Amino acid sequence: KQFRIPPKETWDDENMIPLVEFLDLESDDREDLIPYIWTIGKKNELVRVVPSAELVASTEERRHFWRQLKSISGINEAVDADQIANTVRMEMIEKISSGLVAMTANGNASQLSAALAEGVAGSTSSGLNGSTPASTDTGFEPVWIETSECTTCDECIDINPKIFSYDDQNLAYVLDPQGGSYKDIVRAAEKCTAGCIHPGTPFNSVEKGVDKLIKRAAKFQ
Repeated sequence: KQFRIPPKETWDDENMIPLVEFLDLESDDREDLIPYIWTIGKKNELVRVVPSAELVASTEERRHFWRQLKSISGINEAVDADQIANTVRMEMIEKISSGLVAMTANGNASQLSAALAEGVAGSTSSGLNGSTPASTDTGFEPVWIETSECTTCDECIDINPKIFSYDDQNLAYVLDPQGGSYKDIVRAAEKCTAGCIHPGTPFNSVEKGVDKLIKRAAKFQ
C-alpha cells in the first residue's frame, strides 16, 4: 500500500525525479514533482515505483537521524586529493573576502577588484598540485564564511560536503565554491544557525531557477 507502479507510458522525466534527489529539494521546489525509486518488475525489467507521501517523510526523517548519528560519532565525509589541494587556496580567498567587506564598509570599494585579483594570483603561483585557481570571471563572487562565527551546527556540511568542510578547530570554511550547485550554497546560508554564510553570486548563470535563488540569497550577502 506504500507504493504504486505508474505505467511506463506515463513516465515523465520533467516531473518525475529520483527519491534521493527529491529529498535534497526544499519544500517549495518539490511542488508538482513525483519522487520514484527503481525496482525490478515481473519480467526482469527496470520499473519506476512511486512511494507514498508517508514513506517519503519517513525516509527523510531517518536520513536526518543517520546524519545526526554520524556527526555525533565524529564521522566526516572523505575529502579527495584535489579538495585537499584547494583547501589552502580557499582559506586565503576567504580571508581576502573578509578584508574586502571591511574595505567596502569603509568606503574603499575601489580596492576590491585589485585585492581579489592579487589574492587569486598568489594562489596560482603557489602551484598546489598543479590545480587551477578559482574562477574570477567578471561578476562572480564566491561564497564565503565568517569562520570565527561558526557554531559547528553541521547544516552546511550535511547539504554539500564538497563545498563546505571543517578545519582542525571544527569550524566551517569553504572547501570549493564551485563544488556543487548555487542552490546548495543558498540552502546552506538559509539553514546556518549562526548566519555566517554569505552566498555570493552563482558561477553558473544558467542553473535552474537561478533568478529565484539570487533573490533568496540577497538577505545573506
